[in-house]
Amino acid sequence: MSENTPAPANNQNTLIVVVIAMLGIIAIMMFFSMQQRAGQQVSSGANTEKLIALRQSVANKERELQDLGIALPADTSSIDELSSRISRDAMELRNNIETFQTALSAKEASLTKAQIDLKAAITTNQHLSTEATKLRSKLAELEGQGANVAFLKQEVDRLKNTLTERDKQINELSSRPTPETVAQFRASLNETMLTNEKLNKKIAELEMQALNAVNNSDVERMRSENEEMRAELQRLRADSDYDTLYAKSAEELRPEAALLYAELEKLEGLTPDQLEAAYIRISEEHNAHMVRSVRFKTNSSEVGWSTLTQIKDTIGGARKDSFFLVVGYASKTGNAENNKILSAKRSVTIASIVKHLKGGTGTRAVFLGQTDRFSKQPLDNQICELWELRK
Repeated sequence: MSENTPAPANNQNTLIVVVIAMLGIIAIMMFFSMQQRAGQQVSSGANTEKLIALRQSVANKERELQDLGIALPADTSSIDELSSRISRDAMELRNNIETFQTALSAKEASLTKAQIDLKAAITTNQHLSTEATKLRSKLAELEGQGANVAFLKQEVDRLKNTLTERDKQINELSSRPTPETVAQFRASLNETMLTNEKLNKKIAELEMQALNAVNNSDVERMRSENEEMRAELQRLRADSDYDTLYAKSAEELRPEAALLYAELEKLEGLTPDQLEAAYIRISEEHNAHMVRSVRFKTNSSEVGWSTLTQIKDTIGGARKDSFFLVVGYASKTGNAENNKILSAKRSVTIASIVKHLKGGTGTRAVFLGQTDRFSKQPLDNQICELWELRK
């Protein structure tokens, strides 16, 4: 639109030229008219030449006006009226040009604002598109987590089914009133409305409940039996998985797991700071990460409920394609062969838990040896480390 803005100025200049030419012709014609009216006679040769030149000039101006599409009236008496009309038309044309220029400026301003609004809309659209991409990525991540959570819930339900009957018994026994509670109710009822038949009936009902109630020691006994059942289930599962999970040597491991085993063998005798630096190096070079350390009681391979919960959380947050290597250690106290057997059971117990939580065959257990790398206290070296090897 801005390329066409000089057009009004060119029209205005053309109009001015036309007006000036017409005024010149009108002046020449008035001159001739006045000479004719006064009866002046042109006698000399010089005046004749001037008159011829003026007539020639008038003819040229008339041709120019004709080329522009303007015809002069034959009657010179209307020249003044024509001049006035041309002046009015020129003034009106100038006003129209100014009005057009004002409207053109307003349109250009409106166009500029529209362009700014369009740029803002494009920027907003790009921002919304970026946010939509992030939300789609987050949704996909949440859907993946939801699938993992569903699997873990199924596993939890499967394990809970073996303990449901015991838990029901514990809850039922815990909800029953004890003899002490019955006595308190009886004392309260005797003090208020001893003769009230309804209250006496309530006492009788409580007394009947007391006959079937058990004390707190029975509840604790039931809980202890429940824990023993969990431990027995854990031992049976570990014994069943022993041959498939336990690697007697590094040669039975995957190449990446065997490489990790070789790296860990080199770390004996390091200080705690050196050991920490070595773990960081192994993590960076082999993408192997020590994600959980489990300490065992002396002569025990059982995993407590709190430790089991921690292992579940660790596996739940791991990648599905990760491989897990459980590395067992033993303290340098006691018989070396017995320590090896006990440490193997410990590592297989944890590997069995990981296997049933994770599913598949991506888990092995191994015994690294007797050590004092973690502490000078023997108990601190009776541990198993859970290593995650990520692809």
